Amino acid sequence: MTTATPDEVFAIDLAQLAREIAMDIFPVADVLKLHQLSDEDWQQIQENPRFKAMVEQMVREWNSAASTRERVKIKAATGLESKLEILITSLSDEQIPYTQRIEGAKFLARIGEIEGNFQAGGNANPFSISINIGTSMPPILAQARVIDAHPVIPETE
Repeated sequence: MTTATPDEVFAIDLAQLAREIAMDIFPVADVLKLHQLSDEDWQQIQENPRFKAMVEQMVREWNSAASTRERVKIKAATGLESKLEILITSLSDEQIPYTQRIEGAKFLARIGEIEGNFQAGGNANPFSISINIGTSMPPILAQARVIDAHPVIPETE
């Protein structure tokens, strides 16, 4: 990596960098790599009084008791996100039992908030049929709704 000029260092989003450092979810080296900062850039930024103040403030806020629930939620989501590609790839791995792959797909549907579109009792009505029978007033109305549909596909051995 090349060392940034003072103008380029000024262009770095110091608040975002400070927040990521304060959250301590990833090692500093990974955060610096993400922002494409060299060791020399990092040394220069660390000496910036404005950056130091930002980090101190964000560390206090991040570690406060009021943010515990949010902190756990963010760390859990970040950890999960970092493993999603592995999970997605595993869904195609025929070495993994079919039922486990289906559970993985269901999990992805839940976290992707698409599961409700396919589950009974959810807010979504993905499939509905209305049949009007006869011409009398009021017409007789028959309705059907798919309550639960699971494909039955045997595992191959």
